[in-house]
Amino acid sequence: MVACTQLQKLRTNLLDIKQELVPSGADSSSDGGEEPGSQFCRMQMQLNECVRHHQAILQYMRAMEDTLNFPFCGLFLLLLTVLCLVAFSAVASLADITDLTQALILYAMAMGYVCLFCRLGTELTLQAERVRDAAWGCDWVGTPVPFQRCLTFIIATANKEFTLTAGKFVPVCNSTMMNVRTREHNGNGMI
Repeated sequence: MVACTQLQKLRTNLLDIKQELVPSGADSSSDGGEEPGSQFCRMQMQLNECVRHHQAILQYMRAMEDTLNFPFCGLFLLLLTVLCLVAFSAVASLADITDLTQALILYAMAMGYVCLFCRLGTELTLQAERVRDAAWGCDWVGTPVPFQRCLTFIIATANKEFTLTAGKFVPVCNSTMMNVRTREHNGNGMI
């Protein structure tokens, strides 16, 4: 959630980069308004801060992926084992309503955990993708080429998809959750 919040702040800061429009009849030097050069300098400083923030967020997300991929792998394997055993227990105890109820409650709890982690992984991926859209949506038309190059840098960096993984081989996302549910319900076992 920390990474998602920081990505939302970055999106807001990118969308706040705006050109100050001076009315056509007004003389910017006589009424104390900003000169065009200083306006772009201010915009470039804002963009530089956004680039630094984006790099810090990406560094945090890489560290999070490196730290959490093996615990997520263990957690997913444990949850999938629990799901298989509980499903077997439910099928084996169809005659006893108490055992069946307990098995269904445990199954729902295990699936709830899988859904929670997969949903959070998907949200992180979506927030990372929205940075690209925010960079494209900032007021860049008519700005100097160096400013546009910096925006291109943010867009290119944001185009590299970030996906939280379990053990570096299973993405922690909604499609993984749906695969778990589908395979469990079809009786195909684990992934």
